[in-house]
Amino acid sequence: MKRLVLMGAGHSHLLVLKQWSNSPLKDVELVLVTPSAWQYYSGMIPGWLAGHYSVDQCRVDAQSLALAAGAKIVLDSVVDIQADNRQIRLAGGESLDYDWLSIDIGAQTNLESLRGYTGSILSVKPLEQFQQRWSQRYERADGQALHWVLVGGGAAGAELAMAVAHAMPSGTGAQRRLSLVTGKQGLLPDFRPRIRKLARRKLVQLGVEVIEQRGEAAGRHLTLTDGASLSPDLVIAVTGSEAFPFLKTSGLALDTQGFVLVNEYQQSLSHPRVFAAGDVCSRLDQALSRSGVHAVRAAPVLAANLRAATEASEFVAFQPRPHTLYLLSCGDKFAIGSYGPLAFSGRWVWRLKDKIDRGFVEGF
Repeated sequence: MKRLVLMGAGHSHLLVLKQWSNSPLKDVELVLVTPSAWQYYSGMIPGWLAGHYSVDQCRVDAQSLALAAGAKIVLDSVVDIQADNRQIRLAGGESLDYDWLSIDIGAQTNLESLRGYTGSILSVKPLEQFQQRWSQRYERADGQALHWVLVGGGAAGAELAMAVAHAMPSGTGAQRRLSLVTGKQGLLPDFRPRIRKLARRKLVQLGVEVIEQRGEAAGRHLTLTDGASLSPDLVIAVTGSEAFPFLKTSGLALDTQGFVLVNEYQQSLSHPRVFAAGDVCSRLDQALSRSGVHAVRAAPVLAANLRAATEASEFVAFQPRPHTLYLLSCGDKFAIGSYGPLAFSGRWVWRLKDKIDRGFVEGF
């Protein structure tokens, strides 16, 4: 029997498994390889940090989902792909051959800007480890004088800064300080000026010190562009994404940043039996932001094309929409929204985001 391996339990693969639980593949051995039985939903992590959700409300039981779809699950991490040999190697030492491979492992946090920093760093990825380490750190923080610094001025950095500001324990008489070091591109560089203005205003309202400079890491200090120095108790790294290093030796066609190049069918440009979706891949024909929105919308196409690959039938193309709805939670059940040229904010926007996020997780 031929084997299809789903590598990773990202948004796309979760939705593929959900679809196949109602209509399983025929005459194909399906295997899901993922390091954890649980998959955390990134869109709800700021809300969890702010205290609006429990851990269970923010994660999907990937193991049960895989079993419902008729898949075998392997709880391990992939450390090597040999695309020419149709084989992956796992952290535990096992090798797994495949006839078709679909990759949905996301990306890892790019810590290059913090190289040389010897203080305490909490990276936002992987999300499960972030959740565990944050919980431990938060429990120890009550009543202490604190200075926490988030590094990274993108959407995730802004959302997490506002969530932490909302939840950050101050204790009786304890001094707290929360800073967001955005980098030289400033706050939310990929968004329109109106969104940046709304986010900056909300950050300031929540007591976040917004520093639109680059921080040079050395020892336990971050030296800013203007020469000032920060010596935080904790650095939370939200410094953007980078591809997993093992992709470089996979033999797969990659873009200049090391992400898997795919066509409109989510199919590798170099190896037709390999597919990819989510943050791990890039489209050659058009630039797409690394957003869970695209991963969700690509899922039905990926499911159809993986089935088509096993049945030698025709593929369908994924056509991204011209505009994407972005909803940024702001800590206190307030949110900022963006859709094309439109910008809006309010508690109603948070309720919209809450409905969408809960609907996604509860749908499994």
